[in-house]
Amino acid sequence: MPRTLVSTVINAPIERVWRTVADFNGLPAWMPGMKDSAIEGGKPPTEIGAIRRLTMAGSKDVLRERLDVFDPENNLITYAVLEGPLPVRRIVTTMHLRPITDTYGTLGEWSTRFETDAGKEEEGVQFMTRVFGAGFRALKKHLGV
Repeated sequence: MPRTLVSTVINAPIERVWRTVADFNGLPAWMPGMKDSAIEGGKPPTEIGAIRRLTMAGSKDVLRERLDVFDPENNLITYAVLEGPLPVRRIVTTMHLRPITDTYGTLGEWSTRFETDAGKEEEGVQFMTRVFGAGFRALKKHLGV
């Protein structure tokens, strides 16, 4: 099963970054390509099992993701992609924030594992790396850092 990890330094306190990324329903506020988000069934966006339905900008495509881990003590969320127009499948993704204690910044780590068709593993890694890299750049811009 292919895996990838993208990391970055965010020049903002971990508490501020966590408030943004911990909002499971707030992804369209900062993630490129996302238009709207709604939590299905009226569940709170921090409840394990909550499913967000994301609409994508410029498309009628829908991305559905389930929150599997919500751990504010460790600044970690894990979610699984249930359906969507992606070139990879069976995606399980984790975002983990760690404090950078000497600068009061944040180390962001976005990792995933997934499946692809045989021989398409490297293409899947490159795709997910581009998505996470763009996401981190947009998050920094959203935070003004």
